[in-house]
Amino acid sequence: MHMNRITLPQLQPRNYQLNCWRALDQGAKNILISWARRHGKDVTTASILSKRAMQRVGSYYYLFPTRKWAERAIWNNIVTIGNKSGNLLDIIFPPEIVTFKNNTDLKIGLINGSVINFSGTDNLDFVGQGGYGYALSEFSLHKEEVTGFLAPILDEGDSWIIMNGTMRGKKNQLYKMYEANKDKPDWFCEWLTPTETKRYCWVGDDMNLNPELLGKIDPLTGMPYLNVQDRVDSKMISYSLARQEYLNEAVADVANSVYGYEMVKLEEKGFICDSRASDDVVYTFWDLGMSDATAVVFAKIKEGVPEIVDYYESTGHDIKHYLDVISEKNYRYGGHYMPHDSKKRMNNTGTNILDFCRTQFGFEARSIPKTNSVRDDIEIVRRYLPDCKINQSLDVLIEHLTNYQWNPNTGKILHNEHSHGADAVRMMFMAIHHNMINEYLIKTNTDTRYEVEDDWMVV
Repeated sequence: MHMNRITLPQLQPRNYQLNCWRALDQGAKNILISWARRHGKDVTTASILSKRAMQRVGSYYYLFPTRKWAERAIWNNIVTIGNKSGNLLDIIFPPEIVTFKNNTDLKIGLINGSVINFSGTDNLDFVGQGGYGYALSEFSLHKEEVTGFLAPILDEGDSWIIMNGTMRGKKNQLYKMYEANKDKPDWFCEWLTPTETKRYCWVGDDMNLNPELLGKIDPLTGMPYLNVQDRVDSKMISYSLARQEYLNEAVADVANSVYGYEMVKLEEKGFICDSRASDDVVYTFWDLGMSDATAVVFAKIKEGVPEIVDYYESTGHDIKHYLDVISEKNYRYGGHYMPHDSKKRMNNTGTNILDFCRTQFGFEARSIPKTNSVRDDIEIVRRYLPDCKINQSLDVLIEHLTNYQWNPNTGKILHNEHSHGADAVRMMFMAIHHNMINEYLIKTNTDTRYEVEDDWMVV
């Protein structure tokens, strides 16, 4: 009977990936790798699982922060690597060694009886089920209690674990565990940057990484080496996120500043001197303070690019005060946009702020959807903030944006005197991002709506 010989791994490891393979072959039970984007963290991890699962019959787990992440990143991932193209898992687990592939439960069965389970750590389904090998992808984003649940399983089952991801700052478990275990003999910890791996270059005004690769062909892909500066210039990624993902830096933001780099670029370009043309339409964007400051940004939006013409903030006033301020400024308003909590019911009125403003004062505002991730919102702001224009007289707002900071202890936004103005600017960019900006207050030839002309409806 003729038998096909299958070599595992199916994908030849790159030179910088070999140390991880060697460590596992030499008996390391705890593998922690932090490689930058496009360095093959998941390809390497899944390839190790395929080989080990064929060597030792048992259950194995490949876990992402969520199940949906697992589906997107690996189960349904179509790739071209070298001369191989297709579903990533079909390449790493060739049909010759697979007996079933369960798309409902995200499981792969191998001819020797091993089963590979793909899921997320958000539901803790893996707890209580022994396995011989575990992989935690994007480890810096997992909940810290996950390894606590896994520790007794690893000890009892003579099992091994691989954790991979980019550093994403110093406040996550990946960085903490790297620092705690990098010198221990029973651990393999590796933190690589593109300076060492030469996977791409970053040549631009502020960076000169691997300049010798610029314009050259990558023998691994047959395509020119990526210049990360092109990604930044195209607005596909911000400078700060590029440093985090492509440079694999542990400190994503210098001096904890959220918009430090972007404000420098904005200042270099130059703030606009004035933008109060009476015939231009102005929109307002709010950050609502209940017991602290309320901030309002006044901006013109031209082809999706904002020009901030005015700013107001104050503390200790009811909503009527801010409506008075807006009316007194006498801009030609196209619309008003408040954060999602404007739809929450207020205890003193029995209604929400949006309804209260409309029924009591004829002030029509719209609510910006609740964010799924403040960090994701900030990444969007970072991409486009350098193209924004700000009236150079708005020193207070410029100071807020410059001093908007991460809390060094929690990794979350530092809530202080600067956060309200910066959050109002973030609301502006999110309204633009959600395509919400339209002149709903202004009568047009194709719009039968009308302007409400009273003391409280600003037009």
